[in-house]
Amino acid sequence: MKKIKILIVDDASFMRNIVRKGVRSVYPSFETKEAADGKQAQSLLMQEDFDLILCDWEMPKMTGEELLAWLRSEGAKKETPFVMITSRGDKDHVVKALALKANNYIVKPFTNEKLTEVINKQLTQSLGATIGDLRKWGANNSASLSSTSSDAVSLLTASSSNAIINSKERTSRAQSVRLKEQSVAQLRWQDRKTKCLVKEISTDSVTAVIRGDSDIPGIMELVVFDLITNNGKDISRINGYTYQLQAREASAESEFINITIRFVDGNDPDKQAHLERYISEVK
Repeated sequence: MKKIKILIVDDASFMRNIVRKGVRSVYPSFETKEAADGKQAQSLLMQEDFDLILCDWEMPKMTGEELLAWLRSEGAKKETPFVMITSRGDKDHVVKALALKANNYIVKPFTNEKLTEVINKQLTQSLGATIGDLRKWGANNSASLSSTSSDAVSLLTASSSNAIINSKERTSRAQSVRLKEQSVAQLRWQDRKTKCLVKEISTDSVTAVIRGDSDIPGIMELVVFDLITNNGKDISRINGYTYQLQAREASAESEFINITIRFVDGNDPDKQAHLERYISEVK
């Protein structure tokens, strides 16, 4: 039975967890390995072969674009299927990804169904396999069930521990700024989006107001916070997850809801610099 190996590359551990859990929820026997940036991925790729690479575009040290350019020049490995994952869904970036010879792309935020669709399409093409083959190769067994359960426990305990540590770090290094004037931004998740009114922001998180009767992302759901400033000249698509939802009124039919998004792009210097500029302007 064929063993499928997938390499997940992203500088945000939360995003790697999202992708890994997405893969394992459908194909629990697929082997997944992770890299926090292009350099780590490059090192792994020089040591072993993978059936598929799922890679973020924007990363420190070596971007997804740079990793793909290197891979496509690497002789025997140059045909390795490569799917680019990006926060930027505009046409120019899609065209650029395909021009770099990416096999496909996924725009954040995405559903598990979309991730599975792209994985299925790519693996059936590159391996000459059927969906039935993938299901057989990825079917659960006692070993993978144990591994998956262990992964889940580790993820939950690690997340809990990290939340406490990160909370302490935020207190010391990222004090939130409450805006004196209204500032409108946009939240995107799955195939939905909504305008939001920014109330408080730091380099780690944002608290905004959205309408209670609009679509609302769930707790821990992956979202993208679109920050557009300087008359559209500065744009950041900041990845994060829903940390807290709170009604602004003591009513089940509250017209407005406070939503807090924790950012996961702390290692991206460009996005951090944009946030810092924005915060300095709104103080």
